[in-house]
Amino acid sequence: MTEKNRWQRKGRRTFPRISPSAFQHPMDLKALEAVKKAKGVDFLIRKVIEYGYERYYYITNIADSIRVNQKQCPLLHDMLVESCEILDVEVPEFYIDQNPIANAYTFGSEKPFVVLQSGLVDLMSDDELFTIICHEVGHIKCGHVLYKMIARFLSVVAEYIADRTFGLGGLITGPILVAFYEWDRKAELSADRAGLLGIQNPQAVISTLMKLAGGCSKVIEQMDQDEFLRQAENYQELDQSTLNQLYKFLQVITRTHPFPVLRAKEIKEWSMSSEYNNILSGIYPRIDIQPFSADGYNFGGYQSPGYNPPYNPPYNPPSSSGGGGATITNCPNCSASLDIGSAFCHICGSTIVGAIAVLEKNPKTPPQNPPPQNPNVTPINNAPPQPKPDTKPRCANCGANTKASDAYCPSCGLNTRFDW
Repeated sequence: MTEKNRWQRKGRRTFPRISPSAFQHPMDLKALEAVKKAKGVDFLIRKVIEYGYERYYYITNIADSIRVNQKQCPLLHDMLVESCEILDVEVPEFYIDQNPIANAYTFGSEKPFVVLQSGLVDLMSDDELFTIICHEVGHIKCGHVLYKMIARFLSVVAEYIADRTFGLGGLITGPILVAFYEWDRKAELSADRAGLLGIQNPQAVISTLMKLAGGCSKVIEQMDQDEFLRQAENYQELDQSTLNQLYKFLQVITRTHPFPVLRAKEIKEWSMSSEYNNILSGIYPRIDIQPFSADGYNFGGYQSPGYNPPYNPPYNPPSSSGGGGATITNCPNCSASLDIGSAFCHICGSTIVGAIAVLEKNPKTPPQNPPPQNPNVTPINNAPPQPKPDTKPRCANCGANTKASDAYCPSCGLNTRFDW
C-alpha cells in the first residue's frame, strides 16, 4: 500500500465527548422545535425507516455500490475514521455510488451509513473530501438523519394525498412540509460547522462550497473565494426590493439545502467567532457533563434527539474531606484550580462549561440583631451594643463570598477589581 493511497493526518485537534450543542446553529435548534410539534410522527417514521427503507438501502448498497473499508478505498476509509475520532462518533458504514452528480448523503436511523457519489469524489481535493465526510458525520452527531428522512417520507406522502384529493390535501400537509424543509436547510448549517471542526481550515470549507455551486475541473484553478463571498453580499442586497424577497421565498421554500454562497458566508463568520475558537481550545459542552442545576446534582448528558453517544460513563462525584471546598477540575483557559460548582474562573473570569458538582455557597448573611438588653442595666454612654460587622469579602453583584485574591466572582463572574 503506497503512501499516496493513505490519508495523511496533520495533527488536527479532537474533541472527546463533544456535545452536538457545541456547534449546532441556533436556527437549526429553533427550527427543530417547530418540527417536533408533530407528535408521534418521529416514532412512526423511525419504524418505517428501520424495517423498510433502511434494510432496502442496505441491500442496494451491498449489491450496487463500493463498500469502503481498510482494504477497499483505504484513503477514504482513513478520512472517515479520523472524522469520527474528531467528532466522537461511532464509525458508520461507508459507500461510493456510481453517479456523475456531485453529491453525498447520510441515511439510516438505527445504523446510519454515508454515501459519496462518484462525481463528488472526482471533483474534490483530498481536504475537500475530508470536509464533506466530516459534514456527513456531523449529521449523525446532531441526530439529523431521522428528521431528514421524515421530511423525505412526508414529501412522498403529501404528494400522494394531494393527487388523490384534487390538491385539497395539500392544505393540510403543506404547512408541515414547509416546517420540515425550513429545518432541513438550517440543519445543513450545523453540519457545515462540523465540517469546519473536522478540517479546521475555513478556506477548505469555502472551496468545497464553491465547487458545489459551479465547480468543474477546467476552471478550478481560476476560482476566487473573495469573489464567491461577495456574491453572498449581493444576494442579501436584493432584499431591498419586496418583489425580490417574494422570489427568494418561492425559490427556497422546498429546498433541502441553503444556497452555497450563504453557507460560505455563514462558515466564514463562524470561523472568526469566539465560540469556534473556544472549541478548538477545548472549551465546549460535553455529552456526559451538564452544568450544575440548582435543583440538585445533575449528571445527565447533552443529547440531541436520535443521537446515541458511543459511550457515556457514569460520573462518580469526588468526596470532599474536612468539609472544605474540594477541587475537582482546572480552568480550561488558565489551569487554575476550581472549587466545586464554580460557574466562572476566579482567576481569569472564563465561563466554566459543564460544571459537574455544586459548591456549597454561603448564603448572604443578614445583619445580626443586637442582643436583648436588660432594662435594669444602663448601657455605657447610653448607646446599645453594635452588631458584629461582617468582615467577609462579598461580591457586590450577587453577595456570594469571595477571596481577596479573586479577580472574578466564582458565582456570577463579576470582575471584582472594577467598580460597577
